[in-house]
Amino acid sequence: MRETIDERIVNGCKATLVFDTGGPVGSDHLLIVKPVDTEADWLINRWFYFGEQTETYMWNFAEKVCTDEEYRQRSLEEIADWKRVANLYEPLARRLYQELSRSERSDFPIMNDSSRADSEELKSLCEESFEEIKAIVRQGKNQHPETVYDEKKAELQQWLGNGST
Repeated sequence: MRETIDERIVNGCKATLVFDTGGPVGSDHLLIVKPVDTEADWLINRWFYFGEQTETYMWNFAEKVCTDEEYRQRSLEEIADWKRVANLYEPLARRLYQELSRSERSDFPIMNDSSRADSEELKSLCEESFEEIKAIVRQGKNQHPETVYDEKKAELQQWLGNGST
């Protein structure tokens, strides 16, 4: 399901905030920013994860993209911190999602009483992963993203092996 929450024009850019249930684990808010001028050719899509999903934070990002040309260019080149975090987190979260959905013990991704706890565990593991990836990118934490995945996968397998519900 996708529904527009709000649209704003900022400094010659159109920013559209969308509620989208098809996003990565931990996100159901997508911000789409593009120039109003059809001659300009760029587009920035950003999913906001977990605690980032506040209107103030999301609209501040839109304003920065629209008013700070250097930041916009770093975002387009995928070297801005937010984009580096997303590029590492999203495939990791997708792999954890697939791990759970392949489990014979869980009905996930079908949501019912027995799979709800599994979904919450996945969300919790993904949020921890997101914070660790953010620390790697923003604080230079000396850890490889694959190590983060391996740790969370092991925790998920332990959860599934314990038959936790």
